[in-house]
Amino acid sequence: KMKKLLILTLIAFTTFNAFSQNLQKGNLVGLHTVTVKLNAKTTMDQLVDFMSTKWSAAESKFYSCDAKLLKYVRGIAVGTDKLTFLIIYKDAASRNKFYNPDGTTNEGGKAAEAKMKSITDEFNKLASIVKNEYTDWEVK
Repeated sequence: KMKKLLILTLIAFTTFNAFSQNLQKGNLVGLHTVTVKLNAKTTMDQLVDFMSTKWSAAESKFYSCDAKLLKYVRGIAVGTDKLTFLIIYKDAASRNKFYNPDGTTNEGGKAAEAKMKSITDEFNKLASIVKNEYTDWEVK
């Protein structure tokens, strides 16, 4: 477990470095890793295509953030049933418009979820989320 956390942290810092030209002091950066179960006729390539286009665009719009799907190219997650998303908010206050301190959705988050319903419904035809883990960082 500790090794996985270390690897995810290294990935995060590598990603931060790649995005450092766009990141500003005070930005909130989240890495969300989900374990998915594909539905019978769905391939991982189909899910990745959907998540990197439709889901990312909707998430960015309705949650006022910059959401990107990260593709595993090396390491322990390659070839697994996991997807990781990079989510950047202007600051913690922007994120807090949607989430409570314990990570649950607040009224703003519920409103954003309602706007995402058609995207969520489409996702549910492709796969389901078995596990969702995240860590948020503030840029210093």
